[in-house]
Amino acid sequence: MAGFIKRLGNSTLVTGISDTIRNISNLGMKYDDKVVSMSKAVGTTEAQFSAEGPLPQDLLYSLAMSDIGPKKYIAFFDKDYKSRREFLRKFAMNGEIEWILDTIADETIVYDEKNFFCRPDTTGIVNHIKEELKDEILNKIENNFKWIYNAFHFNDDISAWQIFKQFLIDGFLSFEIIYNEKGDKILGFKELDPTSLRPAVINTPNGFKRVWMQYEEIPNLKRQLLDSQIIYISYSKGSIVSRASYTERLVRSFNLLRLMENTRLIWNLMNSTYRMKMVVPIGTKSVQKAKESLNELLAIYKEDVYLDTDSGELLINGKPSMQFYKNYLFPSKNGEQPDIETIASDGPDLNSTESLQYFWDKLKQDSKIPFSRWDKSSGAAWAIGADGLDREEIRFAKFINRLRSVFQEIIVKPLWIQMSLDYPELADDEIFKSNLGIKFNKDNVFEEMKNIEIAQKRLEFMTAMKDYTMNDGSTPYFDAEFLVKYLQLSKDELDENAAIKKKNLITNTKDADTAATAGSW
Repeated sequence: MAGFIKRLGNSTLVTGISDTIRNISNLGMKYDDKVVSMSKAVGTTEAQFSAEGPLPQDLLYSLAMSDIGPKKYIAFFDKDYKSRREFLRKFAMNGEIEWILDTIADETIVYDEKNFFCRPDTTGIVNHIKEELKDEILNKIENNFKWIYNAFHFNDDISAWQIFKQFLIDGFLSFEIIYNEKGDKILGFKELDPTSLRPAVINTPNGFKRVWMQYEEIPNLKRQLLDSQIIYISYSKGSIVSRASYTERLVRSFNLLRLMENTRLIWNLMNSTYRMKMVVPIGTKSVQKAKESLNELLAIYKEDVYLDTDSGELLINGKPSMQFYKNYLFPSKNGEQPDIETIASDGPDLNSTESLQYFWDKLKQDSKIPFSRWDKSSGAAWAIGADGLDREEIRFAKFINRLRSVFQEIIVKPLWIQMSLDYPELADDEIFKSNLGIKFNKDNVFEEMKNIEIAQKRLEFMTAMKDYTMNDGSTPYFDAEFLVKYLQLSKDELDENAAIKKKNLITNTKDADTAATAGSW
């Protein structure tokens, strides 16, 4: 409880953070600081805020830094975002929108039998670290990954799936990284309101540091947190025209679709009953008396029809019932009686669903989900193979990969921080940092089959080229190592294969020596 107790006594700065964690917030700043100091031009963010008037030097530096670093869209600067977020959360409860969000989340977060949706990717790290530390560091990465995964409680239930779905709706996610008292171990994470956080850069005796200001406008809640204490991801990027969240792109097409549905519903409702015209005799009554009589009659036969577009409930005079015919009884006096007749239901024919289908297709198009996944009535057999693969599936797989590349930071950042705490020499190793990642479980068999078939075609081509010989008919014309490049494997994959071959060669040599020694006895 030390951190909680201490922050109650200090509303400006979170205390109890070790120097190690403070130094992590300084990583990369030396390079960025040099870039800013050597820059001659005015960046887009810097110009946008500077146009409003002179700015303090530290704020000006922070704006210039944002133009050379990661351009995350910050919810704090969007004053309308809070109200839009509430609307989007309510909007996401519509059945059609919920199905779309569930489909995207199911495609992105795929659990295995141990409830993991991803694993650490060490492909590029294998040949970067020293041989004597390789096994130790790889095991440490695996253990730290499992610890962070459990610290998020991802192993307990489907919270990762739910958090990702929230990201699709809100467009922002932020968490506090909580450390132990020594600052050498990540204990857990706390979800924060992204609208309360603003990035900044402060100048300290030890150099510039990235920080996050929280609740600046509320004195008793104001906090200053180091960048190493915050995870912040956004769906869109700063200085780029885009929507704040994925769900926001569905609003227009869905509202138009709902409008078209309601017009047909109301049309059928209005034409499901007879409409009556009443001619009420008023005799020699004055205008005022005649109006009173008509108002009395109107109050008796008036109906209040209400359609709740959220629940689909229809209320008539406050009751969930509908009368399909009515009997009217009127007294007759001196041969005078009201005249009642049925009014013809003339009007446009809204039984056609062509225009409704048009807006339904617009919603499907905006969702980015392939049209074939919406069709539940075709009954077509599903076959494994990339022959004639729908390009929509390829685009959809790329879209899911873009979402994953943003979402992965909630695990990659604390994993890199924990590795830097365990091995301080890795903190300044930019190559190690850039190669540290996670690999998502995939359930898109279309993409998988496409990659397999492409690899098979390349292998067939390489084999055919390998059989091509010189004029003597026996000497290969192409070297095998030269032909391997047609497989288009990455350097990391080739290095990993070379390392495994080398390891197997050493193991086989040792086994042969052991067998020879045993045989000599």
